[in-house]
Amino acid sequence: MQLKMAKLLGRTAFLTILGALAGLILNGLRPDGVALRAAPPAAVCKAPDAVRPVERLSPEQANSLCADPTVLVADARSSTAFAAGHVAGAVHLPCAAPGGLASEVPRILQNRKTVVVYGDDTEDALAVADGLRRRNSNTSLRVAVIEGGFSAWDQAGFACSSGPCPECSEGRHEHAPGEAVP
Repeated sequence: MQLKMAKLLGRTAFLTILGALAGLILNGLRPDGVALRAAPPAAVCKAPDAVRPVERLSPEQANSLCADPTVLVADARSSTAFAAGHVAGAVHLPCAAPGGLASEVPRILQNRKTVVVYGDDTEDALAVADGLRRRNSNTSLRVAVIEGGFSAWDQAGFACSSGPCPECSEGRHEHAPGEAVP
């Protein structure tokens, strides 16, 4: 009886192993077979580099960038404030070109690695700088504001100019101080 039971158990084990092997072979041959390997790693999005946040620079830090031709210094204040005094070499953003700023962002930032924006104060500049950062497709563009605005620049004794923006003197493209780029 024990011998019969051992033969039966042996035959059962043999048939079970044979059935499992046949199932594995057939599964491997079928195009819609069940994958037996570990699942591939979860897909990772290959998004472009994250957009850099707007930096805050002291007037001294901003001044050290002024000689670099890849840096654009931009005044985000009203045309009256720009005419009264501005950072030497700065462009007046609200009036940077005919057709309005929004359509000209790619052109005025072309070949630039850094744009430094200033306003009457830091908050005014941040609104405009954030708009520039969002509108620009170059995710490596460094966008910064001068902490304390134009008054901090002037008080630090750095180079200033005065005179109207040619576009503003024709009465075009006026905006409210600190107005965000559309």
